Amino acid sequence: MITAAQEQRFYDSHYRQFLDLPDHALRCDRASLLRDLNNPAHPIHERRKLYEAVLNRLLQLPLARGNVLDYGCGPGEWGLVMAGEGARVTFLDLSPVAIELCLRRAAASSVEVRGCARDASDLSCFPDGEFDLVYANAALHHTLKYPGALDELVRVIRPGGRLILAETYGNNPLLNAARRLRWKLGGQAEEQGEDILLGDAEIDLLRGRFARVEVYPLNFLAMAKRLFRGRLENPLIGRLLRILESADDALLGAFPGLRRYCGEVLVEAER
Repeated sequence: MITAAQEQRFYDSHYRQFLDLPDHALRCDRASLLRDLNNPAHPIHERRKLYEAVLNRLLQLPLARGNVLDYGCGPGEWGLVMAGEGARVTFLDLSPVAIELCLRRAAASSVEVRGCARDASDLSCFPDGEFDLVYANAALHHTLKYPGALDELVRVIRPGGRLILAETYGNNPLLNAARRLRWKLGGQAEEQGEDILLGDAEIDLLRGRFARVEVYPLNFLAMAKRLFRGRLENPLIGRLLRILESADDALLGAFPGLRRYCGEVLVEAER
């Protein structure tokens, strides 16, 4: 298993390339996120349905003046959006360069935030119950492998506070095999830390620590989108994916047991 130091070096190198971008390219708010989600040329368009569900849920919460932790923040889009909605946002990431990037983006976006570069297994920089909401975007599967990381995550959420996760869903063995084959063929570095595909076992860990856990799987047939990565601008491919998304709505409504085999998931837990 890779170490936290190895993973940090990888992501430091990855995020450093963005530090020299001009301010206009660093700005982020709700409007810019929606533009990117609806732009087939943008990388996050591939996860449009998941991220639209996340955004809708976050905007239903009382973000204004709430203490929010963007956990494993990466480039920080979600924390910036919530800060733009009035939340008091803290960015957390293993990579100091990611935190530097988030602080630069916050300044460019005219919002005030905090940043902390920290191993998720030791969040002693935060007191117990510091946060009303923790949002983790494709981050928990990185940190669960580190001893104590889940306990620390739970500790910093206040009683009655929420954890919201957007993740891949790892219950479908065919999808998992395809993912791992793609990682191998694509030469994905071990230092990226993609060891865990979040599935029922990890959800059960959450159920043991939270008073309520709700799971909202998305994309069954529509996971075929992965076959068209980099070609989503093609109108025929876009039309095909919309057909598959509509088919998912009908199929999963008729056979809800298939939901556990979807490829992506929104999880909401209340402490």
